[in-house]
Amino acid sequence: MESRAGHPPPGWRGTGRGRRSLVHHAAGRRAATTQRRRRPGHSEPERRWRPTVPGSGRRGPAVHRRRGAAHAARQERPHPPRRRAQGEGLVSAIALLALLLQGSAPSVTAAVDRVRLRVGEELMLTVQARTRSAEPLALTLPPLTAFAIVGSSERTEVSIAGAAGPLRTTSRQLVLHAERAGTVTIGPVRVRQGREVIATNPITVVIDSATAGAEAGLSPLAHALLAAAPPPRRVDQVALTVVVPAETVLVGQQLDILVAAWFPRELRTRLRRPPIVTLPTPGGVWAYPQAGPGEVVATRLVRGQWLDLFAVHQVVFPLGPGRVMIPPASVEYALPVTFSFFSREDRYTLQGDSTAITVLPLPAAGRPADDASVVGRAFMLDLALEPADTRVSEPIEVAASLRGTGNVALWPEPALRWPAGFRAYPAQTTTQLEPRDGLVAGVKTFRYLVVPDSAGSFLLPEVRYPYFDLATGDYTVIRTTPRSLVVAPGAEPRAARALPPLLRDTVGKRADAVAGTVPPLGWLALAFAPPVVVAWRRRRRRAPAAPPSDAVRPLSRLGRLEREFHTVLANHVPDMFAREGDALARALRASGVESAVADHVMRLRDRLRAARYGPRGVGDPAELAAELEQVLRVLGAEPVGRRRRRLTVAGVLLACALTPAAWAAVGAGYEAGALRAAADSFAARAAAAPRVAAHWYNLGATLYRAGADGKATAAWTIAARLAPRDHVIRRARELLPIPDAASEPLLAVGPATPGECWLLAAALWVAAWLIALLGRRRLGVGGMGAMALAVVLLGAAEWRRRAEPMAVVVAAGTPVRVAPYGAASAASTLDAGAALLVEDRYGRWLEVQRADGVHGWLLAAEVVRL
Repeated sequence: MESRAGHPPPGWRGTGRGRRSLVHHAAGRRAATTQRRRRPGHSEPERRWRPTVPGSGRRGPAVHRRRGAAHAARQERPHPPRRRAQGEGLVSAIALLALLLQGSAPSVTAAVDRVRLRVGEELMLTVQARTRSAEPLALTLPPLTAFAIVGSSERTEVSIAGAAGPLRTTSRQLVLHAERAGTVTIGPVRVRQGREVIATNPITVVIDSATAGAEAGLSPLAHALLAAAPPPRRVDQVALTVVVPAETVLVGQQLDILVAAWFPRELRTRLRRPPIVTLPTPGGVWAYPQAGPGEVVATRLVRGQWLDLFAVHQVVFPLGPGRVMIPPASVEYALPVTFSFFSREDRYTLQGDSTAITVLPLPAAGRPADDASVVGRAFMLDLALEPADTRVSEPIEVAASLRGTGNVALWPEPALRWPAGFRAYPAQTTTQLEPRDGLVAGVKTFRYLVVPDSAGSFLLPEVRYPYFDLATGDYTVIRTTPRSLVVAPGAEPRAARALPPLLRDTVGKRADAVAGTVPPLGWLALAFAPPVVVAWRRRRRRAPAAPPSDAVRPLSRLGRLEREFHTVLANHVPDMFAREGDALARALRASGVESAVADHVMRLRDRLRAARYGPRGVGDPAELAAELEQVLRVLGAEPVGRRRRRLTVAGVLLACALTPAAWAAVGAGYEAGALRAAADSFAARAAAAPRVAAHWYNLGATLYRAGADGKATAAWTIAARLAPRDHVIRRARELLPIPDAASEPLLAVGPATPGECWLLAAALWVAAWLIALLGRRRLGVGGMGAMALAVVLLGAAEWRRRAEPMAVVVAAGTPVRVAPYGAASAASTLDAGAALLVEDRYGRWLEVQRADGVHGWLLAAEVVRL
């Protein structure tokens, strides 16, 4: 057995290095392993040793094993090459992914909020860059020649999601102010990250030459005024400017008032809310307030300083000649004391100066006789009938449409003349505004409901509408062509009732005629002459008459108009004294008055109160009176001096000679049932000779047979007043009983007419003084005087009853409305033949009342005035 002590292992023979070489190899192996971990993907270092071949046919022990000793049972062999390849591939993939992530290029986008804007508006440019690298980004902006940078902000967001690593997003926003018109190209935005440079696509923007005022709610006229506004003297302070197109206008001509508030750009950017620009409404005008934009409407470069403008526009129409004072305008704004969000604000108010405008009257040369002081441009009048052909008693809808440029709310109603036998009922009036290039324009439509009472072919006369044309500077009259209308006959009423006999007496009562011819001085002489003669005979002196009391001072023109205004206002709003401010305007709108008219009436009442009770007094009475007349004309009220009671029962006024042949023809038609022709004939005779009771009786008899009980009651009442003791008329009145108890005292007729009472009293009075002159008994003188006094009182009562304005309802179920417009609710309904007292007149409406509590409004066409 060979001893191996003191000899190196057989595997290391020939190396001559012994154990030291073994230790050196182990150290080198550990170093190689460490190097592979630090530098993955590199090849293993080359080995410098090689095992020796064992001698004597044996294999030497593998002393390079981990345990450092031979192991006879296990054969030493190298590591399998497959496992080694898998470990090296995984490390290489991870290293490659890390390199790709570190070297990926960023993504960059550039966009604008809009591609078309106007000079003075602002544009938002947004640049956004995304990257996963930690290297910084550098943004380079292109030249912005047509813009000015007024604001800039930048932010960076980092999001971590998934195994891809963090994503960093950098955004920069630029607020650009457009300064020059044209087509502008914003060049590419470049982003540099390390050695990478990314550029965006260029952006094309169109800048129009107009300012932002048109899009901010200003009309073209207001835009032109804003462009002509002179700049303020100082550009470092807030300033106010009032701009008007001219200092002299005509009555009814449109006047545009523009208030511009100038704010320096540096001060305007500090505002947290838009400023409030206020322009009070001037007095003596009809105003159309425009919607004021709350944003900047224009931008000006004044002496190197950018100024932003806020504007308020108002359209007014002067109502009368004179001077119109535009009240001072004001602007209110607030500035924060510090830049903190919770900082308090200091409030500022700037007030301007008042401006005077001269209003000239319309020229008198060439003014038509029926001119209504309408001012405008390009008027057109259209008359529409629906249907064009109709039948008797079937309604026709008529619409008169007036179109043009001017003060639409105050355009008066055209004068329509209806043929004889047509009854017209006013319907709704509508107003539609259609501004044209900043001028107030629109369409005003007046609607009517017309009912024909007779058959035949009728011609609607032409309608004239004069106005002062501002375009030509002269008066112009527009007309509609005459319209032909065919009315077919309706169903004739059947004669189901008894035929009252006709009267042929064509002579009126002479007593009333004689009494009517005596002047008032004659009655005074008849009353005082007999006592004077008797006293002179008896040489008695009479005490001098008491001097007449001072007459009541008449009202002024302004006082009369104010009283009429309150009367008209009470007709629309019965409780007007309990409504103040907007409550009155809402009540007027509920009664059918247009919104603009209601607001103007509210302001006018406030001005009247301030003029009467305020410290400054009336001011200009002529201007206030002109405004009152204009409002009364719009509301449809008639002036006080033009109100007259009209006694109209027949619709056609004809003077016809009553011959036996004509009477026979009318009587034959009445007997045969041709009631419409007979009624027209008797109505014409009654109109020609109104004091003949027979005409009114015959008209009532015809209407009674036709079923028109209301008109028959009115005609027979007039006949009874003319001949109160005629038994035929009394018997005819019994055929139509009075519909209610409240109408009986109103339709009652005394035993004699007032004229008969005056003549009988005069005869008794003269007879009494003759007896006294002859020295007869005083008892006879007193009896005659008492009888004369009683007859005078009877005649006075009858005269007073007949002097009351009375109306008789024509049709059954007629509503008595609470206000003078068609949509008002009905307080009560009346039957045909009911009588009422007329208190007032408002346009086509009558205010009526009677003792049983009935009170309200009726259309004049629904009653017959007595």
